[in-house]
Amino acid sequence: MISWIQHHLIRHGRWIFITLLVIIVVAFVFTIGNTPGCTTNRSTYQAQNFFGYDLNSPRDRQILGQKVNLSSIINTGRPIVSDQQYQVQLPQRIAMLFLAGQLGIPTPTQEELSEYIQTKPIFFGPDGQFSRDTFTNVTDNLESNPEFPRGLFVTVLEEDYRIDQVRAVVSGPGFVLPAEARVQTQRNQTSYKLSTASLAYSTFSPELAPAEADLKAYYETNKQSYEIPVRVKSEYVLFKSEAYLDSSKTYDESELRDHFIANRARFVSEYEAKQPQAEPAAEGEAAPEKAAVTYENVKDAVAQDYALVQAAKTANNAAQAFALTLYNDFIEQDSEAFKALLAEYKVSLQAVEPFTQADTAQRNLPAEMLTEAFSLPSNRYYTSAYPTADGYAVLFRTGTIPAEIPPFEVVAAEVTTAYKADEKRKLFNDNGLRLKDELDTQLSAGKSFKEAAEGLGLQVQSFDRFEFTEAPAELNRSALDQAQNLEAGAVSSMISTQDDLGLFVFVEEKIVPEITDENEDFAQAEQWLSQLSQYISATALSSELMSQGTEVE
Repeated sequence: MISWIQHHLIRHGRWIFITLLVIIVVAFVFTIGNTPGCTTNRSTYQAQNFFGYDLNSPRDRQILGQKVNLSSIINTGRPIVSDQQYQVQLPQRIAMLFLAGQLGIPTPTQEELSEYIQTKPIFFGPDGQFSRDTFTNVTDNLESNPEFPRGLFVTVLEEDYRIDQVRAVVSGPGFVLPAEARVQTQRNQTSYKLSTASLAYSTFSPELAPAEADLKAYYETNKQSYEIPVRVKSEYVLFKSEAYLDSSKTYDESELRDHFIANRARFVSEYEAKQPQAEPAAEGEAAPEKAAVTYENVKDAVAQDYALVQAAKTANNAAQAFALTLYNDFIEQDSEAFKALLAEYKVSLQAVEPFTQADTAQRNLPAEMLTEAFSLPSNRYYTSAYPTADGYAVLFRTGTIPAEIPPFEVVAAEVTTAYKADEKRKLFNDNGLRLKDELDTQLSAGKSFKEAAEGLGLQVQSFDRFEFTEAPAELNRSALDQAQNLEAGAVSSMISTQDDLGLFVFVEEKIVPEITDENEDFAQAEQWLSQLSQYISATALSSELMSQGTEVE
């Protein structure tokens, strides 16, 4: 088996996972930052060294991103799908490989690598074991794509092997006390019969009429929360697509037909929406068939739309050329050359209301363009060109407004709303304390929990006996956690849930089993806790390494 895998790996290794190439390439966008280009000042670039890699380098990030993503596919069967995952896994990989080098862990031999491949779930068959057929199918399906980086599969496997060796060393044996495993098993096998009583926060409506003095005192205490962050002052120019429409230009029939085919669903939908509604078929008669919408039916609409698409491309080219001229000619803001350029492109400055970073997604202009305005270097006042609803725009930063805290009079309405919200929450919690005392009193007097809770206006839900690991899906998890710490016959204090309920838990019965060393679940608990201990040790070391990474040259 090993010699066969070695042979097949040598022949096919560089083509492994090519069918996943599209996923990998798409995911690369998370790893590549803004690349210095024709409108970026390269002199402002600063390297971010991390164990010998420059994390600000697009080249380094692309290579690392490829490896991290392929490793995820090999080990989990799933690619990286978010920037947040990259931010965690990319530095971890670098740090663990650095430690592998420090520990002198070598690259695996062919035999070790072949055995390692057999442990990867992506090559498992239906029986959960390594499958030669699965391995062959994957490699054969990937052979035809020459775009996959040569040797990446083998490189990633070799690095993963070394990383796993590091984890095995640094995580230790995973020491667990038998008492810990016994408590874990006992917890899982404990059975409960309980009820909950809830009060909706939304229906709690106390009378609140705060005095102005209380509001002002609240404002002074929470003044920082009303701070208006730094705001950017700016203007922009818009290259409207319609300004670049050429009514005299005609297009080849083939171009128009291709445009129709590419956007057929939209054209058909728009055409049918304009047609009069057909009379409904009489009872017992089949509805008449719809006539197919052809290119000839929508030819004029296709031509108009295609002309607008071409105009948008021209507008984009103009906006890009405009920004490039600003960069190449070192044109200063509000200079005569700047005004002349505006006149040349027949665009005019339009005012933008000052905005904070939190405002960028709430304006009519592209959020990316507004966000870029906050990161412009001191020697550049314009953004790149960005698409808008009717063309392309370039933004000019004209200044900033420092952060400020408005006086009470300006934010009085906001202060009042926040004060009432805080007071309502406080009174809701106070009401929870009162209800808890009432429940305890009535239970002591012999009432059932259901009778007492409903008499206090609470919604009651009861649950038949269940073990901890088989808790009903409709039981709130916080309620289950509370039940672990209660004796039979006890009521919990009110807990606040994520769905804004005040919840009381009553434990009617609680049966805690005796756990012996022969218990089957006891051995599983020992193994699970041991693995958890190993993981925590390895994670702690990895985090420590990452915190020191920028100090290593």
